[in-house]
Amino acid sequence: MPERALEVKMREELQSYAQMVSQKCRKLMEETARLTCFVEDLLKYRDLYDTSINGMDDRYKSIGKACVLIEEGNLYMNGATGAVPVDERLKKEMRLYEHAKPRLKDAKDQLDYCDEMWFFTTENLISGWVDYEYIARAMPNLQGIDLTKIHGQRLLRFNWFDIVNPVNNPARKGVWSPFPFIEMFGVWVFTYFYPIYEADRFKGIFAPHAKIEPMLADSIYRSPEKMMAIHEDGTLIGMNEAAAESFSLKAYKTRLWQELQEKVIYVREDLSLMRNATADYAWLSDGLRWQKEFNLMIEGNSYSVMKERIPEIGVNLVAFLDK
Repeated sequence: MPERALEVKMREELQSYAQMVSQKCRKLMEETARLTCFVEDLLKYRDLYDTSINGMDDRYKSIGKACVLIEEGNLYMNGATGAVPVDERLKKEMRLYEHAKPRLKDAKDQLDYCDEMWFFTTENLISGWVDYEYIARAMPNLQGIDLTKIHGQRLLRFNWFDIVNPVNNPARKGVWSPFPFIEMFGVWVFTYFYPIYEADRFKGIFAPHAKIEPMLADSIYRSPEKMMAIHEDGTLIGMNEAAAESFSLKAYKTRLWQELQEKVIYVREDLSLMRNATADYAWLSDGLRWQKEFNLMIEGNSYSVMKERIPEIGVNLVAFLDK
């Protein structure tokens, strides 16, 4: 194919891929906003719902100070970490959130990128669905974990609630995590945060995950040409086979991680093009900040570089045409 025709084709592919991922990200955003209204209505009309705690102790398990309901199957979890003492008031609120169970399940199942659909309150009550069925089988291993410290681990390197609390987000809008991260079970994700209020008081957050791997499958993985996905902060999100054969970069592959700090260092340093030993990739990252198309020498080869941005998550889909 003549160079000009290939360039036009690649540009059209980038636009199509970005639109596809953007559309599905917006769908997740819209559904999360609807879920927030649903939970706020639960809180507003809580007197209309059964919140009896009779028999609750038989259904919920104690894990240290935590009190958790874990149902096998697609894995539904509801409970309290114990960071706030689990008294009768909190137990009644936990029972209230059980009424959100089917609605959360429906939302998770209809969203292409979502593998976890959670909401968290400022008192560390947790409710939601997750795909990891082995958690239920691993319950005995959780007995030694102090769940009250999960929030204090700052899994995303910022407070879960700060990003959308009234001070930082007075307009009560949803906000995407400012960078990609590896979640607790080793999956490469973004998270969308949406604030929950009760009678104008900040109550907590919705925090559904958006998995990165299916985003790549919807976009750059479909092309036989060299393509990458690069976050606006310079993090390499992923690349397709053609790019992997041409560039000396390593993309994220799912695996289990033992330590939080290990994950943070891997993302912020190992996957950072700005920290890559080859200065060409720092120039690539810089160029993507302010140019949509430019020429660049990478590892001794000359390329015409094109990008198309996915605005919701701040990711550039990037194509490389040999010059």
